[in-house]
Amino acid sequence: MFHLDEKHLEAAKEIAARNRKKRSCNKCYDRGYIGVNEENLLIICPKCVDGEKAQSEWKSYVSEQEDLQEHFAYLFEEETEE
Repeated sequence: MFHLDEKHLEAAKEIAARNRKKRSCNKCYDRGYIGVNEENLLIICPKCVDGEKAQSEWKSYVSEQEDLQEHFAYLFEEETEE
């Protein structure tokens, strides 16, 4: 089972924080994420984070990290189908 490394999780948290739309949020307590799942992947807050921008920034981050490219290959497959 895949488990996201802590350094990548920290990068994901920074991406979520940068893409927040609102100043205060009672759902995520102003963090930009609700928590993590069993794969240690971030669950971004749907209420205050711009999901499209965060996804785009995460995709750019993954493209620079060779150890993540295999697990997140589906992010790049969608681009070629369009």
